[in-house]
Amino acid sequence: MGAVALATSIYFKTVYLVTRVVDGDTFETSDHMTIRFDTLDAPELTNCGGEQAKKELEKILVGKKVTLNVAAKDTFGRQIASVWSGKTWIDKKLMETGWVAYSSSTLDLKHILQNIDWKNQENKLGIYSELCTQYENKEKPKCVIKGNISGEWLHKGEKSYHFPGCIQYNLTRIEKYRGEQWFCSEKEAVAAGYTKSGGCGTKSWKP
Repeated sequence: MGAVALATSIYFKTVYLVTRVVDGDTFETSDHMTIRFDTLDAPELTNCGGEQAKKELEKILVGKKVTLNVAAKDTFGRQIASVWSGKTWIDKKLMETGWVAYSSSTLDLKHILQNIDWKNQENKLGIYSELCTQYENKEKPKCVIKGNISGEWLHKGEKSYHFPGCIQYNLTRIEKYRGEQWFCSEKEAVAAGYTKSGGCGTKSWKP
């Protein structure tokens, strides 16, 4: 998920044939160009919802001809773009499946995609369903330690864990589509690269 932009917006009127989907937000054309959506993020293939997002994009795009509104080119050489097939805005169609999340974009000026993402969250659709977004671990009820990955700019990517008794524990959710996970012990969380949340103070988890 995510891309590093290097250029300003340009528009490609050329029509491209989509031959292959790499994952839920990236695809390739017949002339070997790689395109990543500017307006949305799909889970990594190894995360919850990753395979579902890829399958949805394959159904929507493979074999179709598209035009691009290119916002930038990233450090991997990919065109970062909003995608159209005829009069169909592919970004919107994919967002409506619920298997991708909204990404801040200069191309979604009317906040159409952002509003769809909010509705998906309200309706618990796709990545926001209990399959990928959880407040309790129904699969393994005894494993209650929540491993979170910060999305905040200043702390982006930082990993911390929380257990019952820690401040905000009940309000903290596990977003498995972002790679967050449950743990059965503090030792297990630390081994996975997580540190105890400051909201836990000096407490330790005892089942």
